[in-house]
Amino acid sequence: MGGMALRTQDWERVAKEAEFKPNRMASLCAVSERHLQRVFKKYLHCTPSHWLRELQCRLAKQLIAQGYSSKAAAAEVKFSTDAHFCREFKKVFGVPPQSFAPNHLGYLKLSALENESDKGRPQATRRR
Repeated sequence: MGGMALRTQDWERVAKEAEFKPNRMASLCAVSERHLQRVFKKYLHCTPSHWLRELQCRLAKQLIAQGYSSKAAAAEVKFSTDAHFCREFKKVFGVPPQSFAPNHLGYLKLSALENESDKGRPQATRRR
């Protein structure tokens, strides 16, 4: 079991190679799926499925921040459908995937600046 205590980046590499499927990860590590579950519980304090889902969402978040559409990111990290990806992403991060799109963030910053300047105007008017 000591050999199974891989570093996180090693687990990520195995996960990608296994297309984010726990049974394929177990096969690649030459262990049973049940043994893989025990290893994950001991070292990562969660199930392989839970860890893989969060990994998929983290990787997709990075892709979306680089300009991928949510559909393209979902396909890249092997989600079966865009809708399933969006639901799982929202469970992990609490917001939809496009919240991390570069143009979306720029828009939020711009609207925040506009709101700040709008707040200042009426106060300046009242002082006169």
